[in-house]
Amino acid sequence: MKRKEKETRNRAAQPPRVLLPSAVSEKMPMRGAAAPAPLRGAKEARDAVTLARLLRGTLTPLRGDEVLALLEPHRPRLVPKPINPLAAMLGQPQGRLLEALLRPTAPIILDVLLPRLRDHLIDRIVHNKGSAEDGLPSALEVAGALRALVALLRGAGRGAVLSVVSAIEADARADADRLVRGETPNTSANDDPANATSNVMDGLAHALLRFEARRLMLEALGATVALRDVVYQSRRLTRHALRRAAEAMDGFGADRGIKALHASLATLASVDGLLVVALRNLDDQEEHREEANAFVEPADRKAMNDCLSAAWRLSDTLFDLVGKAANGGDLDELLFEALLRQLRSLHQFCTDLDHAGRPPVLDTLERRLAERIRALAGLSGERLVGTILARPADPAKARRLLARGQSLAQLLYDMGQDGDELEALALRLVVARDALNHAAG
Repeated sequence: MKRKEKETRNRAAQPPRVLLPSAVSEKMPMRGAAAPAPLRGAKEARDAVTLARLLRGTLTPLRGDEVLALLEPHRPRLVPKPINPLAAMLGQPQGRLLEALLRPTAPIILDVLLPRLRDHLIDRIVHNKGSAEDGLPSALEVAGALRALVALLRGAGRGAVLSVVSAIEADARADADRLVRGETPNTSANDDPANATSNVMDGLAHALLRFEARRLMLEALGATVALRDVVYQSRRLTRHALRRAAEAMDGFGADRGIKALHASLATLASVDGLLVVALRNLDDQEEHREEANAFVEPADRKAMNDCLSAAWRLSDTLFDLVGKAANGGDLDELLFEALLRQLRSLHQFCTDLDHAGRPPVLDTLERRLAERIRALAGLSGERLVGTILARPADPAKARRLLARGQSLAQLLYDMGQDGDELEALALRLVVARDALNHAAG
């Protein structure tokens, strides 16, 4: 008997078998990603805007019925159904009518509408959620309704306003910190330099537009202290964007390698984003005028001047390379076209930056670009004719100069320089093309 008990104790339960990673099937179903949460408080936002409009108008018993009917779907179960008190108050002042109407409806507004408006605004401004619903009021209208209802309740429910303001302020600060550190969701160290730089500039411009939305929202909510902080973060981000653009343009002047070319080309290819950044900087300089002296230059002005100085130096580098290529230098055709695109983008940046505080150096740079490209077109046409007439003939070089002359003519046209220089170059291109075709035939 004892022997059987001993054998039973020795037969311990075998531990469960654990599958090694190699034994797990690669086709095991994965847990699907959760669907994005819908926009909260859409119905409450729409009704709150209507409610604020009704309460701002002249109160009558009929309007009181409209207010109660509007709030009825939002009434909690434990809150008794309110009765219109205005029917028995004919001839009373508007202030007393409003106070009487708010007394039974305030619990619904405080406990239901205001919290849902808070969630709605945070979803739209902080979490950047949208909705496909028709007739949804704008975020500014909802913010105005929230502020108006809190004012009608004499400050009751102000916590909802403060929650929205705090969320917007914290989001703006975190957004600026992330972007200034260079942490962008669409780029990484392994990305193509041109695409990465282009994405960065476009992302910075988009972020500045979001800062504009935050500023408008805080103005609508009357949050002056938070507004000053958001404005500071926006100015900080604008200066960072201009420094990034200046670094990309200066990089090609210092190192004429292909990576530096891609970085500068991508920066100027995002000319619309660069214009957004520059316009925001000029607005900041106008809104926050800072006195300069011989030792200290205002930070906003310095960022703009550094960027324009980099653009000037980049134009010198571009004209140096394009001039050598137009004279017949050995340069890849794709690279030549890329250099011309940068010149076109630089000229577009100068002409499209329309602002009351536009720096005078932009006018100088715009004239300089036009003058040098006209001179380069004339030199290219003369060089092309000289190559055609040279003996012994060099058809390969002539065709290369013909293609580059055509690109320069297109650049002149795109820049609006359709004067005598363009006509002279076009005539020489036609003559050269006919001569080459006749020689080939």
